[in-house]
Amino acid sequence: MNGLENLLHVLEQGDQEVLVDDALRERALKPLRRMLDFTANMNLKAAGNS
Repeated sequence: MNGLENLLHVLEQGDQEVLVDDALRERALKPLRRMLDFTANMNLKAAGNS
């Protein structure tokens, strides 16, 4: 089950790494960039680390 304790474990231990093929990563970034660009153009702040 996903939860904060499991997240803490992964961050502290560095295990359970997920590797993604570079071609898939590039394809997945396209819609993410479109969403972020849309948010920027609408003068909205995206939630996250920024």
